[in-house]
Amino acid sequence: MASIFKEYKLGEVCKICRGVSFKGIHYLESGTPVLKIGNIQDGKVIKENLFYCDEGSHKIADEQWVRYGDVVITNLAPAGKVGINLTDIEFVLGGHAFKLLPNPEILDRGYLYYFLVNFPSQVESMITLGNVSVISVSSMERFKILIPDLETQRDIVRKLDIFRELREELKMRKRQGIYYRNKIMHDLQECAFTD
Repeated sequence: MASIFKEYKLGEVCKICRGVSFKGIHYLESGTPVLKIGNIQDGKVIKENLFYCDEGSHKIADEQWVRYGDVVITNLAPAGKVGINLTDIEFVLGGHAFKLLPNPEILDRGYLYYFLVNFPSQVESMITLGNVSVISVSSMERFKILIPDLETQRDIVRKLDIFRELREELKMRKRQGIYYRNKIMHDLQECAFTD
């Protein structure tokens, strides 16, 4: 049975949640991690170089928490970086990113993520260029996305998840190979110069 794709505006099938704006004085050495632009790299949310806040001193709505599986996109230079949180950390969403909350009866989070990651030119079309490139909520809401039925979406996500895991495994194996090659070469050089 062929799946029929239907075009939607993202605002029809997804809530776009703004983050919390912090000033430099609000950042702490420890506390609750804040998701900033630098924590979105290569399509993923990363745990390195975290900033922290005191969540008690800010009004943080439930939709401003970034939990496992949540999809985010930066809205300020560099605008349009998409990430998914596959970490075990819950972050407070910083002010320079949006969290995308899809309607689960129409749009799978994983499908949304892969759509955004695999069509960067369409994501770039949302960016307003000026002194600083930005994505507004209204441009996110007008963004057009092709959506098949949920079963097809989940099948697509399952296949792309397997591909992503294999790609990550290959990257890791390549890094291991480089590490051991360098170690062997270093050991050989030491042996050659000590004899």
